[in-house]
Amino acid sequence: MAPDFAPAPKGGLVGFVERSLKQALVEGRLRPGERLVTRDLAARLGTSPTPVREALLRLVAGGIVMAAPSQSFQVPVLDAARYLELADIRRALEGLAAERAVARIQDDNIVALGGINQQFQAAKQARDVPAALAHNRAFRFGLYEIAGMPALLEMIERLWLQIGPTLNYLYPQTPPASTGKHNYDRILTALKRRDSTAVRAAIDRAIDEGNAILIANMGKSAPRAAAAPELIALP
Repeated sequence: MAPDFAPAPKGGLVGFVERSLKQALVEGRLRPGERLVTRDLAARLGTSPTPVREALLRLVAGGIVMAAPSQSFQVPVLDAARYLELADIRRALEGLAAERAVARIQDDNIVALGGINQQFQAAKQARDVPAALAHNRAFRFGLYEIAGMPALLEMIERLWLQIGPTLNYLYPQTPPASTGKHNYDRILTALKRRDSTAVRAAIDRAIDEGNAILIANMGKSAPRAAAAPELIALP
């Protein structure tokens, strides 16, 4: 059954659809190779096909999705080499954002990130992949936003738009990756100490360990199956 969606706003429908699709891409709710049919998405989002098509064309122009036959679109499939290239760039940009966040972070920010981490760990234990990916994104971008560098955040988001669907290959995980101490626990400990070097090292480690799991799973099978993506509007 197709999921329910927040009602589309009366104005700015193209922007609404574009934000919804971007959120689904970043959170891995659209999978590599998935076909995006304009009319199907319009029905799920509660709009006419026109704003959906315009939003998809914007994403095509940005190199985020691909045009496909029969007036449809497709989520690109990244090979291992392309993914690892983007991962190297992410290490540089995300490490910088994490370092700069340490100088600005407040105690209430750390508490909020700790709550997201608890939700992330619970989703992993429950093997709720969509929720785990959503909380993973929330933790990372919650940290990076604290840096107060909007241009840097925009560049990081663009990278995540490309790699988000491929993050489905992070699951399934086997112990200790699925049950051991997570890098986000290390990040929170380092944040409490205001240790920017340790925070950056934990971000690097999170990316590197994710690469190893993802590449191994990529060689075994297709990414985990899931129901139709639940596209929701960004706040």
